[in-house]
Amino acid sequence: MKTYDVVFNDDNDSNSKGFKETIDYCMNWIEFNRNNKSTYFGDYKGGSVSVVCNETCEVIYEETIE
Repeated sequence: MKTYDVVFNDDNDSNSKGFKETIDYCMNWIEFNRNNKSTYFGDYKGGSVSVVCNETCEVIYEETIE
């Protein structure tokens, strides 16, 4: 079974949440926390947030953080 993580990137850095969850869990986490600047969303403004497969490194979803 594949697991997924939420990854934040910009030109200078990258951080992941360390999740080993479903795609739905990761997408819901992004949706719920998108406007919470105390999460990595505040640190990566202008960068991106992605849902990435832990086993294959395939990017399932990506959006720019505004």
